[in-house]
Amino acid sequence: MGGPEHTEQQEDSARSEARMGTRAAHMRVAHGRSPRAVMAIPARGLTIGRATGGDEADLVLDDSRISRRHIRVEAAILGWSLVDTGSRNGGFIDGRAFEPGQRIALGDGAVIRLGDSLLVFRASAPRAAIGTEDDAMFPGESSLAAAVRVELRRLAGATGHVLIHGETGTGKEHAAQFIGRASASRPFVPQNCAELTRPLARSELFGHVRGAFSGAHATKQGLIDAAGAGVLFLDEIGELPLEVQGDFLRFLEDGSFRPVGSTELRRSPARIVAATNVDVDDFVRSGRFRRDLLARLRASNPPLELPPLRRRPEDIVGWARRFTVEASGTCPAELFSAGAAECLLLYPWPENLRELRGLVRSLVAAGPTEPILPDELPERLRAHRKALRGGESARRPAGPAPARLPSREEIEAALVETGGRMRTAAQMLGVERRKLYRLCQQSGIDIDVHRGRSKPKDDA
Repeated sequence: MGGPEHTEQQEDSARSEARMGTRAAHMRVAHGRSPRAVMAIPARGLTIGRATGGDEADLVLDDSRISRRHIRVEAAILGWSLVDTGSRNGGFIDGRAFEPGQRIALGDGAVIRLGDSLLVFRASAPRAAIGTEDDAMFPGESSLAAAVRVELRRLAGATGHVLIHGETGTGKEHAAQFIGRASASRPFVPQNCAELTRPLARSELFGHVRGAFSGAHATKQGLIDAAGAGVLFLDEIGELPLEVQGDFLRFLEDGSFRPVGSTELRRSPARIVAATNVDVDDFVRSGRFRRDLLARLRASNPPLELPPLRRRPEDIVGWARRFTVEASGTCPAELFSAGAAECLLLYPWPENLRELRGLVRSLVAAGPTEPILPDELPERLRAHRKALRGGESARRPAGPAPARLPSREEIEAALVETGGRMRTAAQMLGVERRKLYRLCQQSGIDIDVHRGRSKPKDDA
């Protein structure tokens, strides 16, 4: 065990780690049975396979359709790679097939299907598990959801106004409600700014006195007054009429406002939580939103960013289960088949949680089988997976293209690692093979020098 061969392997691993640098990554089981739901990927790499006697994989899946040691995930020149270690039937990465023996670049958030199991790869360290009470803030198993919970906890205990960014259906009002729960006795008043018509917007926000304008037959309390010491949630803040933004800016600065038709300057301790699904900076540039008002909304606290559902596929099945309980009061142990779950994880969800909730409600109403099969899902979900299946295979890098081209040193390292095999080196570097040939020519790298000269590798 402590012989020369073992020492040589340790030295080889140390050299590899020094060249690659220390990186953090983890794998999460999004669908399927496994003793471990999440596992950090060590520097030596991670082997994934099914439970058998003898030499088991690092991450064991209870899945008869996968091989004993099906794949290995390991550090590569520009990130991480998936290596098929001689499986019987390959698998899929982001819907694209890979074959036994292939090496493929892994992008952050890649969805991997092996047999009837689905995993999500993350190029980051796993976050520690948190309690059920915290999970209610912003449910989800992903690191992105955990990061939102950390921010929500901070904002709930802080003071000052808050701006929330997020696409349609990402849970902005839910987040605002949690921020407003610092005291259960304080009101939470929601208002969509797109519904504030220009003539009445000032009156809706600040109230008015009797006789202030035609039709003002009685004094009316505004939304700011109604919020009291609680939270006024203003959704789609970018749609706030320009004519009212100056008065609203004064309220944000010192808490003062004047009801329409009144000479009395009033004050309110109401906390504003504003939300938008657009880039308000674009509205500023086009003159639709005041720059000083946007600056004031951002002054007290950094804006809270809510990630779209497509960026956290590992959360989708969990949310579907929550919506199933919400719609029917119960949820079967196995809600989706592997194929149906894969359709859900690959679909981009343009309307996010709102769209997923609508889908689950329609499935519950239709009385689906248990587990739900792909044919029971809407055509748009099945068509999206079919388009990925029919596209180019996973010989191309999974996930987004690299943010930069590899350097000469990185190309040389990849060629040494692969013994000059251009296809494999290109996969490791995340570029097309033709592009790698051009880069070698431009950098003056002699490919023939590296062919047949790969360094010995650990067989484990």
